[in-house]
Amino acid sequence: MRIRKIRLTVISPINYYFIQGGRIERPSSFIGDIALKYSLMHQLGIGNFFDISSFKPNYEELVSYNFWFTVGVPISFDYGDFSQTPVFMKPMIRNTMQGIDVTGSNTHPNIKVGSIMYKNYYMQEFMKPGNVFSAYLIDDGQIEMPNTLRVGTGKVGLLKLEEMPYDKLNAFINLYTVKNILKKNEIAQKLSLFEYGYTEHIALPYYIMGPISDYNIIKEIYG
Repeated sequence: MRIRKIRLTVISPINYYFIQGGRIERPSSFIGDIALKYSLMHQLGIGNFFDISSFKPNYEELVSYNFWFTVGVPISFDYGDFSQTPVFMKPMIRNTMQGIDVTGSNTHPNIKVGSIMYKNYYMQEFMKPGNVFSAYLIDDGQIEMPNTLRVGTGKVGLLKLEEMPYDKLNAFINLYTVKNILKKNEIAQKLSLFEYGYTEHIALPYYIMGPISDYNIIKEIYG
């Protein structure tokens, strides 16, 4: 098992995951392990999750590919500063036409519905370029890390990837991934009993906890 620490630098605005706050939607304070793996699969040209019949990702397909990311957290977390959050851009109005994905409808043609096209305006915050995160890429030694990854809604956000040297493991994991995707219930139960410097449960499928500095735990989870 190879464990590489990756520096993730935002180089174009990201809006991959939103927290509802009044009438404004904003990104979360992390970059999810699930989002990163799907992005790398997309970059490598593997997986069939872009089939037109897929209404939502089937997380079970992630298990078919033997590489994983830990959660991308702000670089300040490496130094035990959990108070800093990413910098967001000023809210802007997003003007969207709903219902134009498949033949003028946002549902599959086999589903019989009436006309559902409508305009949708809402306020939205993007993660600002310049934000820096860190994560670990765990693989079998065969994955060639790309220089960039496309993330977010419509894959419009762009991350620059650089390998970082490190002396101590400082990983943040997603308990949902361990329990519901990897199906390692015993390990998930054990992890839930630990005390962590940082935990955050925004919404399914993200329950963030860390830091974890024990290599054996990481090998149990992803091995």
